[in-house]
Amino acid sequence: MQVFKTLERFFFLSSLNVVLATGVCTVAFMKLPDGNGSIHWISLTHVMIGCWVIYILDRLLDVIKSDYPPHTERHQYHHKNQYNLQVLAIALSVIALFLLIYQTRNILIFGTIMAIFVVVYLSIVVPKYPNSKDFLMPLIYTMAVVGVPFVEQSSISLSSWIIGFMFLLMVYQNLLGFSYFENPARIKRRKAANFIVALNVFIFILLFTGAWVYPNQLAGVIMLISICNSFIISNSEKFRNTFRWLMDGLLFLPLILLVF
Repeated sequence: MQVFKTLERFFFLSSLNVVLATGVCTVAFMKLPDGNGSIHWISLTHVMIGCWVIYILDRLLDVIKSDYPPHTERHQYHHKNQYNLQVLAIALSVIALFLLIYQTRNILIFGTIMAIFVVVYLSIVVPKYPNSKDFLMPLIYTMAVVGVPFVEQSSISLSSWIIGFMFLLMVYQNLLGFSYFENPARIKRRKAANFIVALNVFIFILLFTGAWVYPNQLAGVIMLISICNSFIISNSEKFRNTFRWLMDGLLFLPLILLVF
């Protein structure tokens, strides 16, 4: 039982649950435009490794530069296990570098651009402008989840771009929700999260309510995630202790399209 609790704690506090959900979302976009798109396993592995390394480094930087004790359980975990998490990040980076041998040229170019962007973000932007994370982290995340599948596709339809935009909005909503739960005084963030769900519902009704084809299904799932996020945020007192599990878990919903 103790081993199970330790693994569960590692799974959640190291953001491995988010990494796996990221893989699910990436595969969902790889399946565009008709649901029969091929899965690029090396690219998928790179996205998941990149996501995990960034999450680890981002929180390690938070605890290293802070003069105060970590204020969240996740940051406390990273503070206590700094050495092990640094070794894990290095090991993951070595694996990612090795897999570059098998990567396509387009992804190598796109990945290089993203890597430069992330290095600048972590080493320059975050230390000087810590609040920039609210804008840049969702953008970087979406660039990986949506951008990598798009780079691999021979052509990208307008509907795919719009679905990618809906996903970006949903990721921003997710971050706004976390921020609001951490500080309920940020009432404007709750209002912004509710505006995002209204926008995603509007886009879905306007553009994706025709034939029940794969793009419409994916847009519908993203809309559903936004609606659920909004419900959780609007009922913050009820979900005070479970919001992270629930909102992160919602990112697994595209599995519905991949399994059935």
